[in-house]
Amino acid sequence: MTFLTQPLGFTPGEFKTYVAGLKWAPWRPQFIVLHNTAEPNLAQWAHFGLGRQAGEKRIRNLNHYYGHELGWSSGPHLFVAPDLIWVACDLTARGVHASCYNNVSIGVEMVGDYSREAFDAGDGARVRNNAVAALAILHKALDIEPATLHFHKECLRDRHDCPGHNVDKQDVNRRVRNWSAPTPATPALAAHVEAVKGAGA
Repeated sequence: MTFLTQPLGFTPGEFKTYVAGLKWAPWRPQFIVLHNTAEPNLAQWAHFGLGRQAGEKRIRNLNHYYGHELGWSSGPHLFVAPDLIWVACDLTARGVHASCYNNVSIGVEMVGDYSREAFDAGDGARVRNNAVAALAILHKALDIEPATLHFHKECLRDRHDCPGHNVDKQDVNRRVRNWSAPTPATPALAAHVEAVKGAGA
């Protein structure tokens, strides 16, 4: 099984550093498949709060469901929440997330039900922004084009409207192409920014 015994929650900057240390052999994915969880939706995810402790517990529960209740050998590789990018399964090994593509792709689940919930405001937009960061980082690390991105619903035999009709593929691709890692602020710059904020208060 490729479930991580210790799920890992990252900010986009931390995730970039983590991915930079991975070795893509002998399995190397050809593209990424984007999903939404539907359940939990955003309201259900937020009910128990955000943060690393709450998120880790949820990912453990999801992995237990996939591994012990469904009997899967693995699950989706990532779960993207409003606050963090969660690595649930070994990114360098085959996952289970879309029957047509398991052998050749990374599965990225976005927390939310984007057939019903907004993807352009509130927590939905926060998930979108973290997902875009994760996709951009992975595409660059694997040297694959964002245009290769698949939506789960393209696997017709799974019969899922996933990641939901509120997620526009062209918009996601554009955001992935335009994404760049935030530049860490130096202590002097950070102090200057805080001083400006204070002056404007």
